[in-house]
Amino acid sequence: MDGGPQPARPNPYGFIPIVVFPNVRRPKSFWGESDALVLKEVQLELNRAFTQFSRIMEVSGNPIAVLSGVTEAEDIAVQPGAVWTLPEDAKAYLLDLLANGAAQLHLEYINALYRMFHDQAEVPRTAFGDNQRNLSGVALEVEMQPLYQRVQRKRPIRTAVYKRRNEFILRLLGQFTGRRFLHRQRVVWGQVTPRDESRRAADFALLVERGLRSRRGLMDELGVADAEAEFGRWLEEQNRLGH
Repeated sequence: MDGGPQPARPNPYGFIPIVVFPNVRRPKSFWGESDALVLKEVQLELNRAFTQFSRIMEVSGNPIAVLSGVTEAEDIAVQPGAVWTLPEDAKAYLLDLLANGAAQLHLEYINALYRMFHDQAEVPRTAFGDNQRNLSGVALEVEMQPLYQRVQRKRPIRTAVYKRRNEFILRLLGQFTGRRFLHRQRVVWGQVTPRDESRRAADFALLVERGLRSRRGLMDELGVADAEAEFGRWLEEQNRLGH
């Protein structure tokens, strides 16, 4: 405290309540690797492209007068209604940095960087609601596959971390309250993208009716917070109705 050494004292918890997990494992390294590293170079190039295009637009809004065949010139004003007196055979024009489709070339390069950024991040532009091609539901799901695959890779890592964190919380709670808590837990993940719940529910009902899936398992997929308790309530209702 205050930059000075602290006296040694026993750990009141009996363990270190910190969960450390690597995002992407690196050989011979305790720490993982960030997902942002692969995006750094593209982001820097995107910043440079925007800065360059911004400067060109600024110069185009305040054009530069170019005089050819003139040895001396003073007070050359670039403004509406300005009159220039030039020697014979001299030429004068405004420097246009956006001539011959130059602006479109810059925009195409920026869009190419955007596509590269989304490809490396595995997050398609469609994930931000940009569906200019009016794709069908199946086509949209195919286009979103990179994001689905990324989520599927991340969830097992975070599932183990969340379970470990919850165990620490329950251990501390039991230690300071004197109560015993069961450490049995399940991590239920929601849908990555919005789905038609009525259609999914109808499909799940058919699977249950045919005996291909259990009710409790499908409750998990539907995002029911406590599938076990919900299944118990369903059994109670069935008993009351005499089924």
